[in-house]
Amino acid sequence: MNCQRCNGLAVYDDSFVVQTGSSSDFRAWRCVNCGMIVDEVIHRNRQVLPRRKASDHSTPRRYGNEAA
Repeated sequence: MNCQRCNGLAVYDDSFVVQTGSSSDFRAWRCVNCGMIVDEVIHRNRQVLPRRKASDHSTPRRYGNEAA
């Protein structure tokens, strides 16, 4: 599988230690290049929810001293 962010190699990894408060195992795809993690919930939400494009913003973002 290729990473959606950088198109690098993504491997199936189940060695993550996540402090979720539950005893369930955590398995996900992890990019060896940029470190992006995609689990089943993230993957499912990306299929259902539409992606916002940068052009969808009606007002430009403000940074630093420009903030209101």
